[in-house]
Amino acid sequence: MKVRYSYLPQQFDNCEDLWDQLKEVVSRGDFTLGKPLKKFEENFAELIGTKYAIGVNSGTDAIKLSLKALGVRTGDEVITAANTFIATVGAISEIGATPVFVDCDDTFCMNVDLLKEKISEKTKAIVPVHFTGYMTDMRKLLPIADSYNLPIVEDACQSILGAVDGKNAGTWGRDSGHLTQQKN
Repeated sequence: MKVRYSYLPQQFDNCEDLWDQLKEVVSRGDFTLGKPLKKFEENFAELIGTKYAIGVNSGTDAIKLSLKALGVRTGDEVITAANTFIATVGAISEIGATPVFVDCDDTFCMNVDLLKEKISEKTKAIVPVHFTGYMTDMRKLLPIADSYNLPIVEDACQSILGAVDGKNAGTWGRDSGHLTQQKN
């Protein structure tokens, strides 16, 4: 059996309008902090059901900046899923923290039943990774994080619009002060 290496030629075969829009944005230099980004942020926040969204250059930087904003630093530990993409671990490592891995369950997401045994005095955050449209069981994870006063930064890139109880991936995370702003 032959497995195709890349689907990109097929994906971008008939999208001249996309290339035209891209050329227009680049010619204006409006792609960094400009109107297209603001529109994307507003549309994305509305799509997933949050008050705000912040566009950055990569998922790695999204996680890294979130952890830095929470005060995670060198020597701290951050719990995440053992089968995550390298970008999740890269973000944790780039700020000097140590990733601590929790095995997955049958959904290929973090097995929350194994979470408590990984929490230590060095644990400063939890990064559940929602994977292949599934979500980590956030109903179980939130009470554990709350009991240890641990912030949650969701890696939801592979499950945009995945939901549990009508609540989308990317809308469950919170800092230890519970500042994540949801639409009411």
